[in-house]
Amino acid sequence: MKRFMLCTLAFAFLALGCTEEVSPGYVGMVMQPSGLTGQALQPGRHSCWGRDEMVLIETKEVAAKEEMSILCKDDLNFKFDLVVKVRLRGTDGNAIKELLNRQGANMVNNVLTLDPVYATYVRPAARNIARNTVSQYDTTGIRQERESIQKTINEELKKALKGTPMELIAAYTSNFDYPDVITQAVEKQRKKQIEIKEEEAKQAMKLLQAKNRQEIAEKEKQVRAAEAEAEAAYIAIVGKAITPAYLERMKIERDKLLYSKVQAGDKVIVTGNGAAIPMVGK
Repeated sequence: MKRFMLCTLAFAFLALGCTEEVSPGYVGMVMQPSGLTGQALQPGRHSCWGRDEMVLIETKEVAAKEEMSILCKDDLNFKFDLVVKVRLRGTDGNAIKELLNRQGANMVNNVLTLDPVYATYVRPAARNIARNTVSQYDTTGIRQERESIQKTINEELKKALKGTPMELIAAYTSNFDYPDVITQAVEKQRKKQIEIKEEEAKQAMKLLQAKNRQEIAEKEKQVRAAEAEAEAAYIAIVGKAITPAYLERMKIERDKLLYSKVQAGDKVIVTGNGAAIPMVGK
């Protein structure tokens, strides 16, 4: 009889009680027939009794991309992506209970992901703040003001999310898509800048070549002047050395050389100044 009672109690315990797992990246809370217990349960296994159910809420960071198309100050549409990273602000029992009570209709299989929470609290504020911020600029000035724009969006979105279950980690812009008219204008401007730089490079090359020619001409002039100076000095030295006696001596040496070539039968012509010119031949 005693063994039968123990078996009955064990069966009743198994029928009325069990354990549920809270996975990493989630916080759990037991839902009783009377409502949520208000106790936040961290990842692990936890006991549930009778008709109690474990409900989970996602706590990991979420990064959502908002595709934006905004009419800017210059009446042109500017497209870009706004990436918003958020997380659950609080994981204490009261915060979780309040959020589950508000978002209970969005639970699927007793699990509340942050997607519907993001859609409720973050998306409208993020899109509105981005639109109001970017629309104050001309499309041509957005790239230069990107850092300022992102700073404003982050500051304003943090303020907007105060008092909500969601907390902003960061927001940044990406994939800028300018209107065709702006893209074409920028391409023309870049092409013109490239042409100007190429022309400046050509002019610089011409100036360098002219400078090189000038320097070479100057060097050649210096060389010719030096050569002329050396020639003049040589002539001056030689001029001093050529005296009448030196010339007479050279004339004698010349005649000796000429007469050494006179053979039998050759004729010699004597000029009026006494110079003898042999006529070689018959």
